[in-house]
Amino acid sequence: MRVSIFSVLCLLIFVVSCRKDFEGDRNVQLFPETYTLVDSVRRDSNNLLTTTVVASWWGESATGFIKGYEVSIDNGQTWSFTTNQQGVYLLSLPLGVQSGNLPIYVRAVDNLDQKDPTPAIMVFPVKNTAPTIAFDFSAGRKVSSLPAFRYVFAPNDVDGLLDIQRIEIVFNDTNKTPYAMPGNTLAASFVATRVGNEVDTNFQVYINSRTTPQPQLLSGIVYNQTNTVYIRAVDRVGATSAWAVDSQLIRKPVSDFLMINDYRAAKLSVQTFYVNQLNALGAPYNTFDIINDIPTQLPSDVFTIVKVLELYKKMIWYSDDPNSTLGLAQLVTPSYFQNGGTLFLLVEMPTDFDPFSNFFSFTPVQQLVVPPIGVTLRMNINETVQPNATAGSGWPILKATSIISNARPFITFTSPSGTFGYDTLCTANLLAQSTSGSQPWTGLSNIMSKRIRLSTGKTDMIFTTVPLNRLNGNNNMDSLWRKALIEELGF
Repeated sequence: MRVSIFSVLCLLIFVVSCRKDFEGDRNVQLFPETYTLVDSVRRDSNNLLTTTVVASWWGESATGFIKGYEVSIDNGQTWSFTTNQQGVYLLSLPLGVQSGNLPIYVRAVDNLDQKDPTPAIMVFPVKNTAPTIAFDFSAGRKVSSLPAFRYVFAPNDVDGLLDIQRIEIVFNDTNKTPYAMPGNTLAASFVATRVGNEVDTNFQVYINSRTTPQPQLLSGIVYNQTNTVYIRAVDRVGATSAWAVDSQLIRKPVSDFLMINDYRAAKLSVQTFYVNQLNALGAPYNTFDIINDIPTQLPSDVFTIVKVLELYKKMIWYSDDPNSTLGLAQLVTPSYFQNGGTLFLLVEMPTDFDPFSNFFSFTPVQQLVVPPIGVTLRMNINETVQPNATAGSGWPILKATSIISNARPFITFTSPSGTFGYDTLCTANLLAQSTSGSQPWTGLSNIMSKRIRLSTGKTDMIFTTVPLNRLNGNNNMDSLWRKALIEELGF
């Protein structure tokens, strides 16, 4: 009887079980679980972590697989998805709070998009560290600038660069409210605004590589004096770096006429010659600004140099280094010319300079003349430079006062480019020097040409490859300056 009753009970249990399964009763849903390497990090107050921390985790799913994780560093207000099991996070202390215990929440997500309803928590004891900043002079320190200049910064923060909220800069007086730039600012160009034809003391600020200025203007710069420049970094809790300090003379333009001396050899004697020639012309040609050392007086970036040139309408640029001068001028003068600027460009050509250089593309020069192998072209003392037949009247005959050993003539463009036309102004009496001696050069001998903007019909560039400071044997260089600068270029 016991056996029979027991058998019946077992049968009933089996039947009931089978019927429950058959009726489709739901099983208990299993959510993924999340685990962390540690739930909290313990440190004494003298050994707290920085606010940039590394967190590690993993997850398990009883019914499928883990496809990723969601992480929150703001107490579950927002979540970011990742497939990684480790991440580096910048934790945020409240403003003005220097240390605290900050949590990171992680929840696993399975293949059914189910999320762990009880996220794992890791708590990190962190402290804030004040940022640091310095001026970056790796491209050279400027001692004197016109009112378009640039600074490069080197901020740092052991909590991570993202912890830096802003970069502050102030000129001359740290009691003034600093000018604030975004925390990711690594460089800034400062360009004076204009009131009519005069530069103002309010400056536009262009951060990093942007070509649109910040909405706020910067003030506090004093012209024709040495300005003390202060910068500091401010992090997200308000901690500040020490002020980094530099000083620089900011010059106010004296006119719309700029002279650039890019000579490497005999720099001052060449400059003295050209300055004397301009002074001899009288007002207004004796009032101009001079840049006689590009590395220390011009910005190191193209954008800010363009802004310097926008301050001027007339320019003389002379050099014995075509690689430096032509390469730079090719980049920075297009907008200068577009805005109506004119240029007298005098560049000596060493014998090893590429006659087919792409640097000539913006000049009237198609290429340099290539003499036979073993032959170099030169000018001896008393050899002359004379006007080309198509140059028109008024061009003087110049005479060499010393040997010019690298007199390199060129081929002038003959066909208009669509924007510009070209014409040869002067040719030279040259000698072809070889091991067998020297004899008169009978090939092309153009040494000065001009570029004409077709839309206006006016000359906007004169280019020469010979040093005019060694061509005043007839004491008539002033006639050439008047013809070239005043009549042709409209100085």
